[in-house]
Order: sequence, then structure tokens, then C-alpha cells
Amino acid sequence: MSKLDKQIEAIKEIYREVKKVEGNVPPIIVGKFALTVYTQGMYPSDVISLLHPDIPFMKRILLELGYREFGDFFMKGDITVEISKKFEFIRGRFNQIEVEGEIINVLSLEDLLIDMMNECIEGDDVVCDLIKMLIRSYRQFIDFHYIFMNVKDKRAVIKFKQFRG
Repeated sequence: MSKLDKQIEAIKEIYREVKKVEGNVPPIIVGKFALTVYTQGMYPSDVISLLHPDIPFMKRILLELGYREFGDFFMKGDITVEISKKFEFIRGRFNQIEVEGEIINVLSLEDLLIDMMNECIEGDDVVCDLIKMLIRSYRQFIDFHYIFMNVKDKRAVIKFKQFRG
């Protein structure tokens, strides 16, 4: 079983446990692991980053599932999970994606691209190339109007228009 397969199984297990508690919403996958999801593992991340408003609840779930806490990280075998409640990552949208029969919440591709563009305009060519690849792969699904309305740096608008072609 590949590392990505193990991570997907871990996410599914976490979601099942969260759903057992009535009224709780499943976490949203953010950060580099969101990029892993959208690239279908081509850009692997060692850390599953989850966004949830109730950190103590998520800690309890992870500890019950056998994870050990190490600062901001929870580890079980070779799986590492990070929990955040920094909702500034989400400007209002996330996607629900079916992975092996389980619906998972993932930061919207548009919000991910906006966050990545900040690194790109600061000179990270690898991130620029990843953005180009994502735009080529998902062009017909990307809401560029949403992106242009939510970027704060005019250089990002220029780059997005350039990458969109």
C-alpha cells in the first residue's frame, strides 16, 4: 500500500469517527495535502492538514484513533496529521470530492491557487509551474471570476491571466 493510499485510509477513518458524533462537520483538507488531492498524488505531502473549528474535539478523535500528539502534529505509524482552525485559508468555498466511496471536503481549487500564487509572485518557479499544470488540468472547472475577485495583489491577477492564456 502506497503512502497516499495509507493517507486516504487515515482520512476516511477520521471522517467516519467525526460523523459518529451528531452535529459535527467533517474537517476540510487544506495546505499541501489539498494539492496532493488535486494532483492525484503527483505532488505528495507528508502531512495531512485538516481545518476544523473545534480543535479539542479533533484532538480527542485523533487520540481515540491511536494517534500520538507531538506539538501541533498527531502521528500514527507513518501518518502525520495537523489540525488548524485558521479559517482565513478559506475565502468561502470548499469542494466535496468522492474518494473511494467517501466524500471528503477539500479547500476549493480556486482558493488553493490563490494561496499558491502568493509564493509564485515572490519568485518560486516550482510553484508557478504547479499552478500552470493545475490550470491546464482543471481549466474548464476553474472559476476565474472568483479568483480575480479574491486576489489581493494585482501581480497575481496578471500572472493568472498569463497562465490562463
